[in-house]
Amino acid sequence: MGRRSYLYRFDISMSDSNHMPHILGLLSLAETIRKYEDKLTRATGEQFNLFDILSIGHLEVRTHSPILAELLNPNGSHGQGAVFLGHFITHLQIQDFDVSSAIVNKESSFGELGRIDIVITDKDGKSIFIENKIYAGEQERQLERYHERNPEANLLFLTLNGDNPINYLTTTAYQTAQFKKVFKAVSYKEDIIPWLEACRKEVATAPSVREAITQYIHLIQRLTLQNTSSLMNHEIIKKVTEGSNTYLAYACLRNANQGIVKEIIDKVNKQLNSLGKELGLVMHDQFRGSGENGENYYFTTPSLKSQNLRFGLRCSFADYKGFNYGFAHIDTNAPRYADSVISKRFEEIFPGPARSNGFWYIYQSWNQYENWSDETMAAIISGEFFPILEEIFRKLDRIAKEF
Repeated sequence: MGRRSYLYRFDISMSDSNHMPHILGLLSLAETIRKYEDKLTRATGEQFNLFDILSIGHLEVRTHSPILAELLNPNGSHGQGAVFLGHFITHLQIQDFDVSSAIVNKESSFGELGRIDIVITDKDGKSIFIENKIYAGEQERQLERYHERNPEANLLFLTLNGDNPINYLTTTAYQTAQFKKVFKAVSYKEDIIPWLEACRKEVATAPSVREAITQYIHLIQRLTLQNTSSLMNHEIIKKVTEGSNTYLAYACLRNANQGIVKEIIDKVNKQLNSLGKELGLVMHDQFRGSGENGENYYFTTPSLKSQNLRFGLRCSFADYKGFNYGFAHIDTNAPRYADSVISKRFEEIFPGPARSNGFWYIYQSWNQYENWSDETMAAIISGEFFPILEEIFRKLDRIAKEF
């Protein structure tokens, strides 16, 4: 009976007026700290980040793997010898590996078995395989194949949040004693950032290396949604835990998160609905506001629909990550548009690499807003987001109208 009443006590909602003063107090405290930190980051230049400026922060092969491999390489241009690799080995508790003799290779080919992102080998032939995944999915039996190549190699599966491989618990090969002995799910959030911070301490007198590591840390913090600083965390935690009322107020805010996100996404739907009416377009699908994989917003026209085509936005991953825009097939099992008229015009209007696959007729990654972070949600609320969004849809509409 006591257990049931305890659960009932925490079944709270925003409508409970008793918690409202504490909720407002928490919001006020958070806003005050955020404004202070925003001024501080502007003064220190922390918001200046070359990875963001060049729109390469999301690229595994071109950005993350080369940086990690260079830092891990005892012969790397950082000039620190095996110090960085030593910190890495220590942090991940890898045993009996000779860092001083290590050789680091990127994109190592295993022939038909595929390519692994980073391979580190010491003089005794002991190896560390690092498979690096930012947003890309796994290839079929990818980790199994690498393990078959060298069952003794330490196999690190590196993702933003330390996720296990797909079907990890149900795949027989993953359940063997030898695989479990050498396999480790590694996190940019919990493993790479602390390792980088340890490396940064080693280069206090090497400003170029120190600042490069600092910028990379800031990039990873943004990708893993750790924009809130330690000061903000400390003050909020202290306030939330000072009493039961402030904790319940925090619980109200936490429980409202999904509704808040849906309300923000609805603003995007309304803006695009209005734009569609202005341009005389037919809405084919809109965002649901649930943050699930594959949420999208599409328009079509009678001529496009006759060719099994629509145009718009789609997020490839959950929580509004991996946004692409372009022309997609309505039914991937139906006959597909085969002419090159749209693709040629798309490449003229949207300079940069364009791609196609079984789902998309032609598309590009939305580099500026590929992942809708807290800053993106704030930009939607303020309206700063919409001119950029509308520009993309107007260009897509222009291509559709020409077709």
